[in-house]
Amino acid sequence: MDPAWRQQGRGRGRGQPQGQPQCQQVQGSRPKKEKALAPAAAVPKPPGGVWAGDGRGRGGGGRGAGKNTAAAPQPVNKGNMAAASQHPVTSQSKFEEIRKSNQAAAQRLAQSQYSSSSSDEDDDEGEEVQGKNGKQGRILASTFITYTDQAGSDITDLEKTRQYLSDAFQSGGVTCLICIASVKRNQAVWSCTGCFSLFHIPCIQKWAKDSVFLISSLTDEDFGKKEHPWPCPKCRYEYSPSQTPSRYMCYCGKVQDPPLDPWLLPHSCGLVCSKAFSPACGHHCLLLCHPGPCPPCPKMVSVSCMCGKALPVPRRCSNKPWSCQKRCGKTLPCGQHTCTNNCHSGECEPCPRVSVQRCVCGREKAERQCASPVWHCPQVCGRSLPCGNHTCEKVCHSGECGACPRSGNRVCPCGKSKCSLPCTEEVPTCGDTCDKLMECGLHTCSMRCHRGPCETCRQEVEKQCRCGKYTRVMPCHKEYLCDSKCPKTRGCSRHQCRRKCCPGNCPPCDQSCGRSLGCRNHKCPSVCHQGSCYPCPETVQVTCVCGVTSLTVPCGRERSTKPPRCKELCRSPSSCHHPTRESHRCHPGPCPPCCQPCLLALPRCQHTCPQPCHDQVMVKATDKVSDMSSAR
Repeated sequence: MDPAWRQQGRGRGRGQPQGQPQCQQVQGSRPKKEKALAPAAAVPKPPGGVWAGDGRGRGGGGRGAGKNTAAAPQPVNKGNMAAASQHPVTSQSKFEEIRKSNQAAAQRLAQSQYSSSSSDEDDDEGEEVQGKNGKQGRILASTFITYTDQAGSDITDLEKTRQYLSDAFQSGGVTCLICIASVKRNQAVWSCTGCFSLFHIPCIQKWAKDSVFLISSLTDEDFGKKEHPWPCPKCRYEYSPSQTPSRYMCYCGKVQDPPLDPWLLPHSCGLVCSKAFSPACGHHCLLLCHPGPCPPCPKMVSVSCMCGKALPVPRRCSNKPWSCQKRCGKTLPCGQHTCTNNCHSGECEPCPRVSVQRCVCGREKAERQCASPVWHCPQVCGRSLPCGNHTCEKVCHSGECGACPRSGNRVCPCGKSKCSLPCTEEVPTCGDTCDKLMECGLHTCSMRCHRGPCETCRQEVEKQCRCGKYTRVMPCHKEYLCDSKCPKTRGCSRHQCRRKCCPGNCPPCDQSCGRSLGCRNHKCPSVCHQGSCYPCPETVQVTCVCGVTSLTVPCGRERSTKPPRCKELCRSPSSCHHPTRESHRCHPGPCPPCCQPCLLALPRCQHTCPQPCHDQVMVKATDKVSDMSSAR
């Protein structure tokens, strides 16, 4: 006889809730694994293997609810009554333990599919949390309270800081660009002072160590001797090795290991920031410990206008310069005109007018910009020198022409003999060997004293090629390059140098890297390099099902980031005979089952079905072949 769970209409399936089948463990049989569920319309009804939650399957839908009926009568062996009374209880307890462990494993698997930090904010679900009057709004208001007291509730300059604070609350809004994982509120982090990006402390420590090692290993001479800086992974702001973070500090740097407080910003100590404003004005930040840049200074000071003509007026310290809109009137550098612009900061602009100006020597006139009065004409001076024999050969110049360059003691072309001759006579050559050092830097000129440059060195010498492998006797002025190609690997450790007669200082690799980045969507655009590639700088939008709410995440995180919570209503069409679904919010995955009353006309009467909607009922999918073989 078939077991009780295989008998249709009899057994423990009677009276069970819809969609929750339960099978009975019989003495001598093992608990079978749960089969996949499928809609009733998609699975044929096998003999003795169908269960349904509409009340029309085995055991009925309304009778015997809560009862545990026995299987069909079977012969009883009195010798085994004691074992039969204890064995089902033990097997059932084991079955329950296995079922609970499988449910826990399935729950852990479902949670591990998403590496989002939203698990820390599951208690914040609802409009009252996300609204201005909710928990997040109250925390933001408490952070800005000291600033708004000084600024008179004016928070127009806080938009950039507010964005950083909102990202700290948003699920998956803050991401470590090194490990491409969400930064959770209970993890030790470090913030860059250049771009204010957050990184896990173990990640940034490994990044700094690897960066310093790669830079120092490029040259063997200073390996481990110099302190090379390491850059921020995002903005490339450089830090010294001594600035590598070793402790978990809050944003303002006052408290080490800030405690986790649900009513404070994540990684914040809750104290006043007190950082000096940039540019320095003598005041300090008034916000509570916060991520991102400090807002502009809200203090009120009395300052005069930029030209200094108006009386001082109270102004915001971050916006002190102001214009009285009166004419500047300062004398311009040309000395002839005054500035016609309104009150402005800095130096006055160059004079925009055009005037007739003489050149430096005074021979020519031309219309030129008044801002550049000094100019030179192309004519040679031509004035007589004091010797009376020669004229000045300088181009348009100011001042005196000076003495004749040919007067006084002069030397021969090689510089060995001196003589005093009139400026009208040329100095004769001495007839000695020139002996000037030639362009090669090794030999001297062997010609007699001569005018003009020395000729090219033509002495035969034994020269070594640039790479040092071969030697050859050849003229000194020629360079010897052999035909061998360098077999060394370039700095990228991937490609050979292949340069002709390379002396050993191989140039950097000029090929493109082309390796796939961590996002698996783009390739590295940098020149071929050693070590790991920089993180992908692109960002992508992760949207909800309806596409109204979006979340910006680094490229590559879109596959593991949980879609953001959306406040819009679900737009999926109804999958049952009802025209519309019950109102519920936008969600990923399938919609929940319809809970509206069926209200379809019952056969053979004028009443309607009062049961919940059962158009799509989950059934147990079984294998026909295995069922037929077991029946035999």
